[in-house]
Amino acid sequence: MKILIPVDPEIPVPPLLYGGVERLVDGLVNAYTSIGHDVILVAHEDSKSAYAKIYAWPAKDSRGSLNSFRNSRKLYQVVSKEKPDVIHSFGRLLYMFPIMIFKNIPMVMTYGRAISVKTTGISSKLAGNKLYFTCCGAHMLKDLPNTNNFTPIHNFTLVDYFIPNSTVKKEYLMFLGRIEDIKGTKEAIDVALACNQKLIIAGNIQPGHDAYFESQIRPFLNNELIEYVGPVNDSQKKELLQKAKAFLFPIKWEEPFGIVMAEAMACGVPIIGFKRGSVPEVVKDGVTGFVVNNVDEMIQAVLKIDEIDRNVVREDCVNRFSLEFIANEYLQLFQKMLKA
Repeated sequence: MKILIPVDPEIPVPPLLYGGVERLVDGLVNAYTSIGHDVILVAHEDSKSAYAKIYAWPAKDSRGSLNSFRNSRKLYQVVSKEKPDVIHSFGRLLYMFPIMIFKNIPMVMTYGRAISVKTTGISSKLAGNKLYFTCCGAHMLKDLPNTNNFTPIHNFTLVDYFIPNSTVKKEYLMFLGRIEDIKGTKEAIDVALACNQKLIIAGNIQPGHDAYFESQIRPFLNNELIEYVGPVNDSQKKELLQKAKAFLFPIKWEEPFGIVMAEAMACGVPIIGFKRGSVPEVVKDGVTGFVVNNVDEMIQAVLKIDEIDRNVVREDCVNRFSLEFIANEYLQLFQKMLKA
């Protein structure tokens, strides 16, 4: 099968620093090609792959009518030249409008963010049954008027990299994510203090959220139980997770997936998360962690975290969130579309 993958033009594949979507695409490229599929990637000019054929976008910014026109034209030219069996887009849906009108190729648009009812509605009318949508959480579909052409497929984590370490002591609770109110950093602190447990906080302070850090987080850093280690790379993240008793995820918004939960589970770390966004999909309550409603319930869950079998947490992650499993979910969808 020949699979063409467009990505937004701003960040290379794989990303040099932050780039969640670009990491996802890089993994899927490797998975698809490892089992014999051909992949064409349309992405930032600094993108690299030992396996995929790469075309660079002419415009490096998604915004603006001229940029959209130039990149739409480029994608149409690549499709005309390469004649892919399927297009799996992680970029702007607008770029595929000419293909929807003039080509008869199955297309998949993957959403890792809020789904636009207007844009998906227009594109569905243009493309008809040639176009399917996927999203990284089933909860993202709850307010859509029509979900017939939507399939939830979760994101993956690298289970061969994020692994448990049974030789190290489990020393603390952990919070990992952007330091801002909707992520619940302060709530994680409240839980740790109430349980008299050490909390490691890792993550970057988002621009515009300095006041939140200064007023809600910094005052607690004088307490020996609360430690902020700043942003971390993958190696540091893995080492921190391997020593964690539990991973706290007190989100206060409908987060589409929350890849950090899967990374923690791959390391065998039980998750305790608020019942928002994808948490009820990712965490099997009482099996791989606890799904709770508030700080008080999170405190009670911490007190019984030893009831969770860390080997079961790891096994569940491998079964549901490994690259191989998620890539196969997409490939099954492609095959279904090609047979339609």
